[in-house]
Amino acid sequence: MKRTSILASFIIFQSVLCWLPLATATAQQLTSRSATAISYIERGGVWLAKGEWEQAIADYDLAIASDPNLAYGYNSRGVARWRLKDYERAVADFTRAIQLDPHYAEAYVNRGKARYQMGDLDGAISDSARSIELDPKRASGWYVRGLARGGKEDYSGALDDLERAIKLNPREAEIFSNRGVARLNLGDTDGAISDQTCAIKLNHDFYQAWIERGAARRVKGDFDGALADYNQAIALAPRYAPAWADRGALRKAKGDLDRAEADLSRAIELNPDLAVAWAHRGLAQLLQGREDKAQQYFDRCLALNKNLKPWLDQSIAEAKRQIVSKR
Repeated sequence: MKRTSILASFIIFQSVLCWLPLATATAQQLTSRSATAISYIERGGVWLAKGEWEQAIADYDLAIASDPNLAYGYNSRGVARWRLKDYERAVADFTRAIQLDPHYAEAYVNRGKARYQMGDLDGAISDSARSIELDPKRASGWYVRGLARGGKEDYSGALDDLERAIKLNPREAEIFSNRGVARLNLGDTDGAISDQTCAIKLNHDFYQAWIERGAARRVKGDFDGALADYNQAIALAPRYAPAWADRGALRKAKGDLDRAEADLSRAIELNPDLAVAWAHRGLAQLLQGREDKAQQYFDRCLALNKNLKPWLDQSIAEAKRQIVSKR
């Protein structure tokens, strides 16, 4: 089963969604703003910096009402909407910003990120590529295109883009971690471990990097190292279901079936829609000879994600071979 980008759901670094202080907006925008719009934008920026997304949106609404031709206002409101996971309206705001200013690189990369979150990988690639054309020194453009290419399983292309992003911005843990995911999918286990280690050094509390390093160590056969990484991830984020699922899968692979069952049950308790947890729980049941219960869990897994069927069929066959070899 392929490892997917750790940013597939919500993790970002600040420069991905570009919101600039008012003083850095273009001169053309500044000269067209009314004093009222400027005041609302500045106050909205304060709310945005505090994480008060709805308050920020309210002020950006007022700014846009005062000056509806202000591209910067739409881009800023789009960022706040993105933070609220209101991706469709965020895309609409970024699109309006681009209509008002077709050379607005920040709006392109922001729209690309929102499209990525919505699963529109081709749209994300197109937008981030346009951002790169407009401003090739902007790390976020390369980063978002790398994410989208990884989502399309173009891991070589993703690796190229993420390496470029790292050269431009070598202090962001998330870029290193996603490059590590690409490397793992390309079979470069040592490179994956190295990248996740760099990510952890940059941000010790970045629990996704601990999980991904655990995955790479497991592939390499370092089960003890992988277990230590999963333990750390769970200590940092005890309500993050995938960490419990990964530790449960590892314990299943080690033959520690009782503790595997406990971890996988906890993962499902935290996120009942986590298909892979149901799959591994079924495999643990199968290894204990509980075929009826295992099939129930397999059915639940495929009801949630039918795309896992090839991997699940292969895993079931492998589990059955293990059972036969122990007889």
